[in-house]
Amino acid sequence: MRLMEKKMEKNRQMTRAAFFDIDGTLFRSSLLVEQFKLLVKRRIIDPDIWYDQIKPLYDQYDKRYGEYDNYLLALTTQYQDKLKGIRRDFIQELSREVISRNKDIVYRITRNAIANHKENGFKIFFVSGSPDFLVDEFAKYYHADESIGTTYIFDENDRFTGKVVPMWDSSNKKKAIKYLIDKYNVDVKNSFAYGDTNGDFTMLKAVGNPVAVNPSYEFIERMSADSNMREKVKVFVERKDVRYSFMLSGNHFNFQKF
Repeated sequence: MRLMEKKMEKNRQMTRAAFFDIDGTLFRSSLLVEQFKLLVKRRIIDPDIWYDQIKPLYDQYDKRYGEYDNYLLALTTQYQDKLKGIRRDFIQELSREVISRNKDIVYRITRNAIANHKENGFKIFFVSGSPDFLVDEFAKYYHADESIGTTYIFDENDRFTGKVVPMWDSSNKKKAIKYLIDKYNVDVKNSFAYGDTNGDFTMLKAVGNPVAVNPSYEFIERMSADSNMREKVKVFVERKDVRYSFMLSGNHFNFQKF
């Protein structure tokens, strides 16, 4: 009888949660990209780096001849290199400015999902590959209960070392999700997760209600190949003022890489 009572008490205390990726899922751009632009504007990063090394890759992507990942990798490499030696308080000041300018440039699908989950008593968690100081500021605006981003490591003088602990890949997101599930005693069966790329796969796989928002080709292909995910995942696509939605299990759709 006591064991049954303890089990019932534990179930009553379980938390329903909604896990959100940020870049491309909630935010319609990349927080790191927006801060990079601000660093160029302030000439903390030489504008020639943008025009000579980064912009040609962006132009190729923008014209749909090149890959977004090539552009983002080049930009991220320069971003981390040029931040070396800069003090944490100055980076945080810039982060607040970036979030102030961009906090409402989000998809309606996920903005509404956050509001609906909050109304229904869910915990809100942000798990993102963007720098932790940007993720934390973004999370404050949306009143998330906890946020985890890529950890930027600072030395004893509070200056950035150039080293990071990534949170953009599926493996590290899996660890972050497990940490949050254990910490908050999350009822995973009745929880939700929202993501848009392969890095979010383990996050969506961990919950009973996975939601793909504007998914990349690789992400939708991977979910389709997983029999368990294919039966559970719901896909939303937001274009202009239209929301498209479908289940992968229905097989009434075609997807093709450009």
